[in-house]
Amino acid sequence: PAYRFEDFVTEKIGNDREIRHTYTEQLGICMLNAGSDMSASDYGQALLIMGDYENRIGESEHKMIKEAFYKFVKPFMDSASKEGAINTERRTLTALRLDLDAAKNRVRAAKTADEMKELEQFVDEAQKKFDEQYELTREILEERDQKNAEMVCHVEDLTTVQVEYFKQAYDLAVEMQQKVMNRPTKGKDARQRKVSSSDEE
Repeated sequence: PAYRFEDFVTEKIGNDREIRHTYTEQLGICMLNAGSDMSASDYGQALLIMGDYENRIGESEHKMIKEAFYKFVKPFMDSASKEGAINTERRTLTALRLDLDAAKNRVRAAKTADEMKELEQFVDEAQKKFDEQYELTREILEERDQKNAEMVCHVEDLTTVQVEYFKQAYDLAVEMQQKVMNRPTKGKDARQRKVSSSDEE
């Protein structure tokens, strides 16, 4: 909740939205710190390699989150925030239509010409209010349809952002695995001993 409130305030005052370290970045930082403390050991060297790549993958994720926010999430939130106002105008239109129907019914029920003439004035006023609200609601709905068409483009942008991220993350992960597995290491001997022990059992 505190983070959401911070993001809300930051956005309202016009500053860029802060994106904190992703979990992958945090993992990379932890590995780098631990690897630095044990840099003389094979384990420490493995941690340094992985920490560097986890951090780079995290930075890529960081970039993806930021781009996704500005290219899709923010436009989506802006569009969704206007739905309440649209629904209010539609409810107003419905209420004015009911008022117009009621005014017409009173005219039909009039018993004298004078009463009918007087009630017709209320019909004219109700019709005018209804027509004005109808035009306003129509314009708002047309604007929403246009915005929804624009949102399709934002959805497409989001898919591009995600594909680019996952491709980059995959390439980095493969490179990380190759560097970890192909380094000269005592870890290979330990792995072979572990495998041999499992086979004997």
